[in-house]
Amino acid sequence: MPDANPRVKKFSLDFFGDRQKSIIMTNKLFCHTTSVGTEILVQPIHAIRSCSVGFWVRRGSCHEDHSEEGLAHFIEHTVFKGTDKYPTAEIISEISDYLGGHIDAFTGKESACFYGKVLRERLSDLVDLLCDLVTSPKFEPDELARERNVILEEINQSEDQPDDWASELFYQHFWQGGSLSHSILGRPDQVRNYTASNVRDFFFKTYRPKNLLIVAAGDIDCGDFISLLEPMLLKRLKQDLPEDSIEVKPNLCHSFIQNVQRKNLNQTTVVMGFPAPCHRHADRIAANLLCNILGGGMSSRLFLELRERHALCYQLGSYTSHYSDSGALQIAAACAANKVRELVKRALAECGRLAANGSTQAELDRAKLQLRTSLVFSQESNSSRMFSIAHQAMHMGSILDIDQQLAEIDDVTLEQVNRVAGEILVPELVGISALGTKRGCEIRDCDCG
Repeated sequence: MPDANPRVKKFSLDFFGDRQKSIIMTNKLFCHTTSVGTEILVQPIHAIRSCSVGFWVRRGSCHEDHSEEGLAHFIEHTVFKGTDKYPTAEIISEISDYLGGHIDAFTGKESACFYGKVLRERLSDLVDLLCDLVTSPKFEPDELARERNVILEEINQSEDQPDDWASELFYQHFWQGGSLSHSILGRPDQVRNYTASNVRDFFFKTYRPKNLLIVAAGDIDCGDFISLLEPMLLKRLKQDLPEDSIEVKPNLCHSFIQNVQRKNLNQTTVVMGFPAPCHRHADRIAANLLCNILGGGMSSRLFLELRERHALCYQLGSYTSHYSDSGALQIAAACAANKVRELVKRALAECGRLAANGSTQAELDRAKLQLRTSLVFSQESNSSRMFSIAHQAMHMGSILDIDQQLAEIDDVTLEQVNRVAGEILVPELVGISALGTKRGCEIRDCDCG
């Protein structure tokens, strides 16, 4: 069968000459590492007319020390206030609108991302803007002062949203003393005092060539994309920098119960969590399937027990969070303050039954179908493909195609899921944060037995 796109392969080989071995094509994914160590991954999808590009930084709030909390997020905001090529926030806004697509950024625990989606004819302009954001921000003091107020409002908004704040409280205590306990947004007292010097120091410490990962998916010619991007990186990135010496504090899980009273809330929001596998653990997918069985849909154990049988809450769900050295299987729900103790007791009792007796093959088959369906649906979006490739490249150590990922799900056995349930859903390991409890209705140790 002839090559589906012979021009891409021929161009890449001719263009890079002696460096042609740095271009690798596996499962229609092109991989290239620049001379300064920046990794570029491209998945051409020529059946569509749009492109998604993400500039990823392998550094997030986990890579801040105690005096730097919130700086990774601060940088995510302030790079949009002016760069060498686009010197003001107004110009960047105009360019963003001119592109006609979508441009955004976010900061996570272990990474930050600047990304966009545009029509294929605007790809070069998108790449130019994203590249300047992550290599050449100006960090003007006046702009930092203005944006500082925006970030403080974002922190206030988060504290006004019970779901967000209960989750934040859970992270602070479940991984107390570890890097995952850091707030991504930072503490208000620190954010108020960060200077341009603080921001520049953290930027140059973390935004290194080898810490960058660039991923693209869509109607993209691989050779053209790399020939467009690599000169920009070589020109704008600081080179010959030593390796950063950031140390990430280990994340050990802690059992705890925290009750926080808030008079202005009509409900108590609860987040319960158990230790779960890290990114590369062999039981990661089994834990995801277990999580689905527990609270992943209308027929899940917790939905039937807490909502349908006992009418304790309106919404609830379970989800897994995986990180480099730890993870959590979390349960979130909200209910009237005088019902929160019963909700916690019944939720943990259901977890205990699942750990002791295991799930059924029918439950596992249903969970597998839901995960497989979600995975297949995500492949219909080039943005989702870009995010998936980046996640695998940064955290999994290998990049699997859709068939390999589906096979991973199918290979999980009922015995493995039940073993993981017995290891994870242990009452003595649970952490609980409750926001909006009332006097006399606090969650106690006896509720977790």
